[in-house]
Amino acid sequence: NMPRPQFYPFALTIACTDIESSVAFYEGILGAQRLPGDNGIGWHYQLGSLRLTLLPNATQPSPAKFPDHAMPLLWLETNNLETAHEYFVRQGIPILDAPSGGPYIQIADPDGLIIEVWQKEE
Repeated sequence: NMPRPQFYPFALTIACTDIESSVAFYEGILGAQRLPGDNGIGWHYQLGSLRLTLLPNATQPSPAKFPDHAMPLLWLETNNLETAHEYFVRQGIPILDAPSGGPYIQIADPDGLIIEVWQKEE
């Protein structure tokens, strides 16, 4: 019986169509910190405990529609969901879903990739 190899998370790579828009979103809106160096064509970021890589090699935005299609969802937490909602609206970020009273809001990045932002449990 062949042993199962071990796997270790390293980064979430986001294939994007327009690097300037994605940098403005992940760095400017979400506050991701750019890490030194690059991976040849994209950049590494730290967003809390998550490492992100922006890879500008996509030619079209995501055609996937939630909840119809299979897709990964980036799950973020915030210390104040109401303030986060107001912030996204002021920044012109699309709000896809915001159930009255929470506990989350759903937004999209510049390529239509879905991000859920949840109220952090204390």
